[in-house]
Amino acid sequence: MLVVIVSFMQTGMGLLGNAALLMVYFGIFISQPHHRKPTDLILTHLTVANTVTLLTQGAPTVIFATGLENKLEDVGCHILSYFRRVTRGLSICITCLLSVFQAITISPSTSCWAWLKPKATGYVIPSLIFFWILHLSMYMNILTATVPIYNVTSTVNRLNMKYCSDMFSKKYLTNVAFVSVITLRDVFFVFLMSWASGYMVFVLYRHQKQVQHIHSTSLSPKSSPETQATHTILLLVTCFVTFYCTNCIIILTSTLVEDKNFRMMDAMTNLSAFYPALCPWVLIKNDPRVPR
Repeated sequence: MLVVIVSFMQTGMGLLGNAALLMVYFGIFISQPHHRKPTDLILTHLTVANTVTLLTQGAPTVIFATGLENKLEDVGCHILSYFRRVTRGLSICITCLLSVFQAITISPSTSCWAWLKPKATGYVIPSLIFFWILHLSMYMNILTATVPIYNVTSTVNRLNMKYCSDMFSKKYLTNVAFVSVITLRDVFFVFLMSWASGYMVFVLYRHQKQVQHIHSTSLSPKSSPETQATHTILLLVTCFVTFYCTNCIIILTSTLVEDKNFRMMDAMTNLSAFYPALCPWVLIKNDPRVPR
């Protein structure tokens, strides 16, 4: 019952937040172009990826947990698992792109990244196109490797992601080259976004020290929109890295320990959907352009 409640809340609130955020971004792009920010395009793609993740992961979990019959059949489960993996990969890459872009944006003119500042915006669209093409092609094998599971008799099993299982077949897991590529991708992008976040913290700390020399504490000026945006991105990266590392620990533990009741699989499913469900509300709370 707890898994059902968490899945309902996670999926419902996540879809509501992402839908509201997409409406705001589309409204800005169409009718308020003067309110556009350099990061809006990146955030729009991240919101789309989060929405698809919730639809392909959260919604089937909720449907199956309520006892409805699986009518997706084999092909439907393959497609569902394919897009789930694609959007998971896109989420880590786009979040990394967001943090690196903001780190370059706030870098001082004397830093070694200063030469990238005027060119950074021009690299956004090519990077997003590259990420989409890369992940859509990278996971093509999942369309034939995912194995849906229909025969579920245990009460505990009914409350986990058996509606359309996202587990690879044994043959697919033995593809060391593919697993190595996925692992290296995750390690690289998590390291890059962590480095960019650390750099942003350093820049903000140094800026605060400089400001304190000019202004007294009581007359300290209000944070600039750029600083507020940086704080928001740092919060997003912190949430992503926290959920990602926790998920990795659960995966490793479930690999080493046989979990007959699939409780670890339930926790893994919920954790995977926490970031796409939480992300839009962090952005909504910190974006003054969103109507209150």
